[in-house]
Amino acid sequence: MNMSLENKLHHIIYLFGFIGLDQMESVRLMRRTDTKFIFPVKHLDELLHAVVDNYYIVEIENEREQIYETTYFDTDDYVMYHLHHNGKQNRHKVRIRKYVYSDQEFLEVKRKNNKGETIKNRIERMESHNINTCSTSKKFIGSYSPYNSEFLTPTLGNNFIRVTLVNKNFKERITLDYKIKFTDLKYKSQRINNDTCIAEIKTDRDNKAQSPFIQKLNNMRIKSMSYSKYCMGLALLNPEVKNNLFKQKLRTLAK
Repeated sequence: MNMSLENKLHHIIYLFGFIGLDQMESVRLMRRTDTKFIFPVKHLDELLHAVVDNYYIVEIENEREQIYETTYFDTDDYVMYHLHHNGKQNRHKVRIRKYVYSDQEFLEVKRKNNKGETIKNRIERMESHNINTCSTSKKFIGSYSPYNSEFLTPTLGNNFIRVTLVNKNFKERITLDYKIKFTDLKYKSQRINNDTCIAEIKTDRDNKAQSPFIQKLNNMRIKSMSYSKYCMGLALLNPEVKNNLFKQKLRTLAK
């Protein structure tokens, strides 16, 4: 991302009205439907200008561009990755997510059910609590996934910048992720992508309202696609996993 584009994004981001974390409770959407779009980050300025009157932006510690750090866990034979790669329903992801500016960490389990819903459960994590030995973490993972935490290891790390929009009129939350870096935690290889933005539109499963953001994406002929940062990062960096069913998405990421 060049400096001119960074300056443009910084300018439009600060044209939005803002809300804080305490006002986010009504749009937590822990049970939701997700629609994802992948596009060149150069389009983000135009998209944000088009919807500035429809959304608030989330501000934490006086920052609107938040830094996220994530560690994903999987079995030694990458069961969670392969279930996603093979298109299986009722699949899970286990991760630790750190919100850098608020200095919070959560252990999270995400489940995608056979209705296309994403259900997320999480608990706040103390840094000293290893998921393989901490009784609270072990119980949490066992309660919300079919996995035994003792057989899970750190597999992939990523960090990125996230901007979060909240619809002013109905339950809709949009995350915009860019400046994405993947790190394979076994092979220590890395991939940095400064040219791609991942937009995820998260709505209440019963919501029927028309999203202004999706309307603008449609006008720009940007189509939705299934996407997982965990799977894409691992497919890019890890020679142990098959990725033939992700080749089209990998080409999109490489553009």
